[in-house]
Amino acid sequence: MIYNTIFLAVLAAVLIVSLRAGRGVKTDTDFALSGRQASAADVAWVIIGTLVGGAATVGTVQMAFLYGFAAWHFTLGSGLACLILGLFFSRALRESASITVAQYLGQAFGPRFQTYSSVIASSGMLMQIVAQFLAASALLASVFDLPYGPAIGLSALLTLGMIAAGGIAGAGRVGRLKCFLLYLIMLLAAASALYQAGGWGPLIKEARNQGAALSLFAYGSKAAAVDLGSMIIGVLSTQIYLQAVFAAQTVRAARRGALLSAALIPPLGLLGIVVGLYLRGRVPELAANTAQALPFFINQTFPPALAAFFLAGLLVIVLGTGAGLALGVTTNLHNDLLVRLPGMREGANPIVLIRAGCVAIILLAAALAWLSLHTAILEWSYVAMGLRGTAVFAGLCLVVFFRNAPWIRAWRPLLFALPVVYLLFIALR
Repeated sequence: MIYNTIFLAVLAAVLIVSLRAGRGVKTDTDFALSGRQASAADVAWVIIGTLVGGAATVGTVQMAFLYGFAAWHFTLGSGLACLILGLFFSRALRESASITVAQYLGQAFGPRFQTYSSVIASSGMLMQIVAQFLAASALLASVFDLPYGPAIGLSALLTLGMIAAGGIAGAGRVGRLKCFLLYLIMLLAAASALYQAGGWGPLIKEARNQGAALSLFAYGSKAAAVDLGSMIIGVLSTQIYLQAVFAAQTVRAARRGALLSAALIPPLGLLGIVVGLYLRGRVPELAANTAQALPFFINQTFPPALAAFFLAGLLVIVLGTGAGLALGVTTNLHNDLLVRLPGMREGANPIVLIRAGCVAIILLAAALAWLSLHTAILEWSYVAMGLRGTAVFAGLCLVVFFRNAPWIRAWRPLLFALPVVYLLFIALR
C-alpha cells in the first residue's frame, strides 16, 4: 500500500507544479516562449527536461548491461549537440526573433518550405512521443499491474497535465524537477552499485568476467559513429530544444543555457553505465529482459518507499520528455500552419486553440501507441531522429553559416528531397 501511495503522491506533486505555471499564460507567445524571458537556467531546464528521458536512464543501463561503455553514446551525443548549439547556433537563432525553426528556415527558403519542414519535423516528434508512451505504459503496467490500454490512457492524461496549462513555462518547471530527480536517482544508484561491488576495480573485473566490453565502439566503430552522429543531428533538428533558445531573454542566456545542458547531461550516462556493469557482473540472468535492468536494481536495492519514489521519478522523466515533444509539435502546427490560414488570427482565442492542439496531439500519440504495442521502442526513436534531421539540419546549417550567400536558395530542391529519400530508405531496408 505504501508503495503505491508514494508513487501516486510524486505524480500528483509534479502535476501541481506544472499546472501552477499556467496562471501567467495569457498569449500564444507566453505559451510557446514564456514571453522570451527565460534565463540561462530556464533554457537548460527546458532542454534537459525534454531531452533526457527513458533512453538516458533505463535505456543507458540496458545498453551498458549489453555493451558496456558503448552505452554512453546517447548522453554523450546529447551533450555534444548542446555544446554545438551553444557555441555556433544560439546567437543566430535567438537574434532571429522566430518562434519555430521552420519559420526561421522559411525566411531563407520560402513559405512552402516552412510548411513542408514543419510537417515533416512534427511527424518525427510525434513518433518519439509514441515511444515515450510505450515506455511509460510498460512502467505503469509493472507498478500497478494495469493492462496496456489503461496504462497508455493514464500516460496521456499525465502528459497533458504536465504541458497543456503552462506551455514552455510548465516544461521548464518539470525540467528543473526532472534534473533533480535524475541526479538523485542515478547518483544513489551508481553509488550503491559501487558499494555493493566493493569499488570500481572489482566492478570492472566482474563485468569483464561476464563478457562486458569496455570500449565506446563495442558494437562496431561504424555503427557507433552513426549513432553518435544521429544524436547530434537529431537534437539540433528538434523544435523544442531550439524553442528553449528562442525563449531566452538574451543571446547570452541562450548560449549559457545550452552550455549548462552540455555540462550536465553526459555525466548521467556514466552513472547509468556503472549500474549496468554491476548488473552484468552480478545478475547475468537479466539478459533475458534487459529493459527491466534499472527498475530491477531499484526494487532490489532500496527500501520499498524509496523504490516507489524513484520509480515515480523515472515515470516523470519519461513523460516529461513526451510532454516537451508535444509542446514542440503544437508550437510548429500552430505557428507554421494554423495562424497562416485566412481569418485564423481573428478567429478563436489562440490560447484555447493551442491547448486544444496539445490535447489532439497527445490523443493521437496515445492511439498510435495502442496500435503499436508490439513494436520496439527504439525503432520509433531512431526513425523519429532521422526524419527530423532530414527536414531541418541541412537547411539550418545553410541559413546559420551562409545566410547572405546568393546561391543559398539553389539548395531548395535537395532540401525538399531529403525526407523523401530517407523514408524510401527506411521502407526498403
